Amino acid sequence: MNMNDTFDKIKEVLQHCQNIAIGGHQNPDGDAVGACFALAYALRKQGKTVSVVLEEYSKKYDMISEKELILSKSCYHTAEFDAFVALDSGDKQRLGDAEILFDKSKYKINIDHHVSNTYFGEYNYVNGDASSTSEIVYQFLRDDSVLDKQIASALYAGILYDTAGFRHSSTSPATMSAAAELMTYSIPANKIYTTFFDNRTFSELKLLGRAFEKAQKYFNENVIYTFLTQNDIEECHGTNKEIDSVVNFIKGVENIKIACFIYQKGENEVKASFRGEDGFDVCKLAQHFGGGGHVKAAGCTIYSTIEQAWHDIQCEIAKLF
Repeated sequence: MNMNDTFDKIKEVLQHCQNIAIGGHQNPDGDAVGACFALAYALRKQGKTVSVVLEEYSKKYDMISEKELILSKSCYHTAEFDAFVALDSGDKQRLGDAEILFDKSKYKINIDHHVSNTYFGEYNYVNGDASSTSEIVYQFLRDDSVLDKQIASALYAGILYDTAGFRHSSTSPATMSAAAELMTYSIPANKIYTTFFDNRTFSELKLLGRAFEKAQKYFNENVIYTFLTQNDIEECHGTNKEIDSVVNFIKGVENIKIACFIYQKGENEVKASFRGEDGFDVCKLAQHFGGGGHVKAAGCTIYSTIEQAWHDIQCEIAKLF
């Protein structure tokens, strides 16, 4: 059963709207930022009034985003929109505080690439085979003659981020065609790559070092695990926006089937990220704790101590072996 609406249907809905909000998931990553701003720029070109609804994101995304499009949190209770387009969010709760804006918008649209998506919109387009939500937004916009350097840069950045530089298995020939087409708009492709993957703050370097130092192997050396406490993050003068790459690095250790990274967000709140090899569905693992994502890359928030969270996760990982 296909629960998806067509691009044409969604475009028709947006045509009837003037004031549009575009939002992504909490703790926005490159794909969420890229997809949201690309769609915002495109709709603005089509004469719409657009607001981007995103939590604070890493400075490295400043090269593709326009801060003045972001709706201030103080307006969430008073702002009204004809439509809210949720991008890259597996479920409504992932929108965080923006959920209230979504709920009171006249039209609710959900565009995403997570296999765990709950089809929470009134209009939905979900493609779990797409490398990224930015790739879907590219397909959505490509026939509308709106693409330009600014939109193409944001889309390319989103695709690049979510494929880890075209390395993930979600990278298809369609992904590469999209990237090739976007490069024809003279985007700063190598600068985007360097900014996303090669440049890091000194505090990020220190945090990576600390996370690597603590890494341990479990389950006959098939599973690698590491963690960072709030104390670690403070001592390295860093923020939790600087530790996204830890899980991908530890996953690179040879013969590892599952990588798990946990960091402390609050007193009794931890965020866990998982990466898995073929045959190990880490999305199922994350869903057990109310999270989600992809078969090979997923995450969740657990309300407990780091020790307890890791104990509970190990009990679930045991079932995967």
